[in-house]
Amino acid sequence: MANTIIRKDATQLSDAEVAALRDAYGKMMGIRDNRGWLYWSGIHGYPQYKCWHHGREGFHQEVPYNLFLPWHRAYLLSFEHTVRDQNPDASLPWWDWTTQTGLPDVYVEDVADGNPLQAGPVPAMGNAPERMTERAPGPPSRLPRASRIAQILSLPNFEDLTLQIENVHDGVHGWVGGDMGVVASSAYDPIFFAHHAMIDRIWYLWQLRQGVTNIPPDYLDRTLEPFGLRVRDVLDVNNLGYTYATAAVTVGVGS
Repeated sequence: MANTIIRKDATQLSDAEVAALRDAYGKMMGIRDNRGWLYWSGIHGYPQYKCWHHGREGFHQEVPYNLFLPWHRAYLLSFEHTVRDQNPDASLPWWDWTTQTGLPDVYVEDVADGNPLQAGPVPAMGNAPERMTERAPGPPSRLPRASRIAQILSLPNFEDLTLQIENVHDGVHGWVGGDMGVVASSAYDPIFFAHHAMIDRIWYLWQLRQGVTNIPPDYLDRTLEPFGLRVRDVLDVNNLGYTYATAAVTVGVGS
């Protein structure tokens, strides 16, 4: 595909790629309409709560299917298009937490003119005023191991995959702590999108092994609100205009 976006490991970005991402995020954080950071982060948690987690227990009546993986793929896709509207050279990197080295440097380092990957604005909630996101990461050794992901990739059933990878996903949110540990505010932290790109990448790797259309038929026409997409529309990333860097396409088997 001529204009395919290549999503890369956050530790493998060039200086120009980091600069483009920071530029796009910084611009979005200064926009207060539906092109901005507050709007797009607010789709996932407060105030819209459109996200899918474990059958949406706690937010909506539980349903007998779980759109966690396709919903978040549609979310990242739509968000990435908005990011690229601000800087066409930007793309979403993934955070490979299986290296157990902690948060990527580009998301934590101090930069003279500010680092929009360090923190994002959170809107006023209840009696709390608008503020910037906070983190409280744990020891890197407590992040998921590559061997755990290798085990998940061997699962032949999509619903088993969803359950297992969602549990791993939850643990990483908790490891980052702070706003990432709370659904209402997690997507306001810039690391959220790198974390979910990793989750999407794992689904992509699973699809390479188990099949792109390996999903229950009754999922296919489920709608992914508010993106105007159905599950069948997001199964093949090649049709969505992006892929994951081939140089780092295999999750290794760690101890």
